Amino acid sequence: MSMDDLAGKVAALIKEASADIVMPRFRALAAHEVEEKSRGDLVTIADREAELWLAPRLEALVRGSRVLGEEAAAANPALLSHLDDDMPLWTVDPVDGTANFAAGREAFGLMVSLLEGGETVRAWIYLPVVDALAVSERGGGAFWHDRSGSVRLDAGAASAEPAEQTASFYVRFMPDEWKSGIESCAAGVGATTSLLCSAWDYTNVARGQHDFITYHRMLPWDHAPGSLILREAGGVVRDIETGMDYAPRTLKGPHLVARDEESWQRTAERIRAKRRV
Repeated sequence: MSMDDLAGKVAALIKEASADIVMPRFRALAAHEVEEKSRGDLVTIADREAELWLAPRLEALVRGSRVLGEEAAAANPALLSHLDDDMPLWTVDPVDGTANFAAGREAFGLMVSLLEGGETVRAWIYLPVVDALAVSERGGGAFWHDRSGSVRLDAGAASAEPAEQTASFYVRFMPDEWKSGIESCAAGVGATTSLLCSAWDYTNVARGQHDFITYHRMLPWDHAPGSLILREAGGVVRDIETGMDYAPRTLKGPHLVARDEESWQRTAERIRAKRRV
């Protein structure tokens, strides 16, 4: 199967899962269809059913591949060991932004990526409410498809003036030593948002509509798709402390997401300068 054929088949599967399983539950969930996996971490019947539907169909597309899905890994964390294998591995986030989905808010999406040798080689992010799809191939660019047509993504450059920047600074899982630097940086930024949805956050940066994001917990289904799409759009996803580019086998930060290299360097330096040691 050619890579173009694969891209189309995966996109079709994601849209079918969205249309048949996810969207019929949007703003229609019964109380018993929403649970806590852990404190503050929700899962719905749509998450579970969409992942179960997608997994065998994705594995059938690439011989010898396996699926690492968010809900399966939540039930059995040992499945994360598949990241260390060199076999083709799909990551699946069946409903990214589950808390938003469960609350009837529109910021949620479906995300899939394909890893080979521990590196992301293909990525898909679908935003059902706006019917928009971001697709990327390593070395082949990133593209945005919506009702108005298709365009190649170019994140562009962030303003050098913090007061003109927009950012999301997630510090919930961040070690205390980094929180002070990030919070100090956030205080100088013109506007901050907290969508709590990687699918929207990454695509907003890749589209040049957002400048920065910070993350610490780097679970692959949350970050492998968006990081490839953003990099192919000219952006940067890198560990602030080590300077290493994000890779799916890296599960912790602190990571800074930025539209371009220069703004990543400036912002990382501002955060490091205020780091509490």
